[in-house]
Amino acid sequence: MTKKKKPEPEYRLNIFYYYDKQTEEKKLVFLVRTIQEFVSFNYEILLDDKVEDRTIHIKIAGLNTLSSLMPGTGPARGKKEYTMLEGTYVLAVRKLDGTRTDFRLEITPDRVRILDMPKNPLVLVSAEPVMLS
Repeated sequence: MTKKKKPEPEYRLNIFYYYDKQTEEKKLVFLVRTIQEFVSFNYEILLDDKVEDRTIHIKIAGLNTLSSLMPGTGPARGKKEYTMLEGTYVLAVRKLDGTRTDFRLEITPDRVRILDMPKNPLVLVSAEPVMLS
């Protein structure tokens, strides 16, 4: 009997604060990027989200090409921003095929900590900030 190979993560999710100069607000950003880099087009990751009770639901709903005249390279990206989250939350990340991975987060006004992460997540989660460009 052969062992099933565990699926490799397809996405990275960085959760961090940044200051939005236009709105003059500090925002909590959930930035999802593909691990795969694309060489011909820039893609946007379509994300559906909702926060209910103490759970943040993020569904990766597919990819969309950006309507840019210039071709680009790099990972596909999608982001969601929040301003009023504080406390301990479950982050439930679901892919289009219905598979789901749950993480436990502690969100304070100054930082995000990942309290619990599964052994073989569908998404690699980090509290490290990245460029939003």
